[in-house]
Amino acid sequence: MAYDTNSLTTLGQLKKSAEKNKIKIDALTLAQEVLASRMDAQVTATTEPDADYAAEVVDGRVDTWGNEHASLGANIQDGQLRISNGLQQVQASHQEQIDQLADLRLEDIAGIAETLEARRCDNLKEEESRIKSDDVLQRQINTLSNAILNIVLTISEFREKSRNQEE
Repeated sequence: MAYDTNSLTTLGQLKKSAEKNKIKIDALTLAQEVLASRMDAQVTATTEPDADYAAEVVDGRVDTWGNEHASLGANIQDGQLRISNGLQQVQASHQEQIDQLADLRLEDIAGIAETLEARRCDNLKEEESRIKSDDVLQRQINTLSNAILNIVLTISEFREKSRNQEE
């Protein structure tokens, strides 16, 4: 079976795209870990008597990308929204890649099925040809066998007549 070079190129592109998406997932995971760490730090700060809570809140209003939010809650919600959207994009991208790979495999399977069907038809034709050839041979063998039996019968009759005449 011949391989289509365009399919190989497409598979290479899909692998590169999957690697890029892996990087995006890693970045989103890191952003989520940073947010979780900052929240843990604020919870810890509330137990310290000399903690500067205002600084913690101000710090919490700035996200990983340096964007300032109106409130700490807005930053958290925006971060969650970004993470959720990023994960949905990665999932959609992977689904598209899976669909493309499935389509390529289906094309390969269809090609294999066509090849196997062509071979089956060729084998069937060869088998039919052999059967016809065997039928012809069998008829010839039957004809020769009948001819030999007739010769043997004729010889037997000839000998019988010869013996009868000698007696």
